Amino acid sequence: MTMERKAELAKQLVAIIFELTSAGEVPVDVMPEQQHNKPVEMLTLKESLDVIPGLSMHTLRQLVLQGKIKSVRCGAGVRGKILVAKNDLLSYFES
Repeated sequence: MTMERKAELAKQLVAIIFELTSAGEVPVDVMPEQQHNKPVEMLTLKESLDVIPGLSMHTLRQLVLQGKIKSVRCGAGVRGKILVAKNDLLSYFES
């Protein structure tokens, strides 16, 4: 792909994004209902252990690896922190 083609595609993407956001509308798929009103509180794995009494680090890591609790890795490589959304963590253990 040439640099001119890449530049053309980038301009088209910017135009589409501008068109979507200029009217103040955000597609439903981009912004779930839970994020409309308040920011998501993220916890490190250690902080998560304080929220759920009796939960071990090993169990929490397994739940994250299995995808049962959604997570985000912040930072590069294995040294990046794993963050979980507090409401996802609580909802998993409530059910």
